[in-house]
Amino acid sequence: MQIRRLKYFIAVAEELHFGRAAARLHIAQPPLSQQIQRLEEELGLKLFDRDRHSVRLTRAGKLLLLESRRAVAQAERVLSVARDIRTGEAGQVRIGFVGSSLYGGIPTMIRELRMASPDIRITAVEMETGAQLTALNEDVIDLGVVRTSTVPDPLALQIVTSDDLVVALPSDHRIGPREVVRLSQLAEDPFVLFKPENGLGFWELVISSCAAAGFTPHVVYEGEHVHTMIGMVAAGVGVSLVPEPVRSLKIWGVRYARLAEPAPRLPLALAWDPHRSFAALDRVIEVFTAIGPRLRASAAQR
Repeated sequence: MQIRRLKYFIAVAEELHFGRAAARLHIAQPPLSQQIQRLEEELGLKLFDRDRHSVRLTRAGKLLLLESRRAVAQAERVLSVARDIRTGEAGQVRIGFVGSSLYGGIPTMIRELRMASPDIRITAVEMETGAQLTALNEDVIDLGVVRTSTVPDPLALQIVTSDDLVVALPSDHRIGPREVVRLSQLAEDPFVLFKPENGLGFWELVISSCAAAGFTPHVVYEGEHVHTMIGMVAAGVGVSLVPEPVRSLKIWGVRYARLAEPAPRLPLALAWDPHRSFAALDRVIEVFTAIGPRLRASAAQR
């Protein structure tokens, strides 16, 4: 059944005049009459009683008018959704995100996306950078929110913002309640860090920063998620370096201190495979990237 014929039927039913309906549809009257006749033949029903002076809906026509309006409206909705999918205003995007982005970046990104493109549906799962890069290569996720400044081919990378690293200390740490700590002061401390294969850019930045401060960190616990690492700090297992937004994670037994300038900075970036890009993904990347200046301004105020 052609939706066009239902539109013709609706026009005639509303005008109850073939001439006026034809003018409304911008077609000649004879083709309109032919299309109505073919619709009646297709349905096996008479839709209009008509003579030289009047056109009236039959009982069948009255019953089918409401359903025809619904069918046309749904067809137009399908076309609208298809258009949105083409332009990136609708569709589904699978996102991975590092745990530290929960304390600043990813909630703001998702909130902005919902306001800018409410018909884009997302699924989001927490996984660290190494796992996200694997998931991108295996087409498990479409977009990664990662903590690294480099990704292997064929992946693309767009840095959104960057955060200072701060030190998470047990509240009874020997250094005392200092606001600023030199990294060299932690040379003798046990460290809680990400596993190298999970943290990637984070792990490399911590190791290189410690090397610049004159020591190699003694890692006693390797965690998979930032909240696990903070929990180990609270337990007195060791100290940890974490992105500055993680300071908002308040756990009894943990305090945070800034690192003396120049504090190492860790990027928050988007990673994706451009060979598997699609309109909705492009729209998400556009919205997420535009948030960068506000995230940087928010970090500067903390």
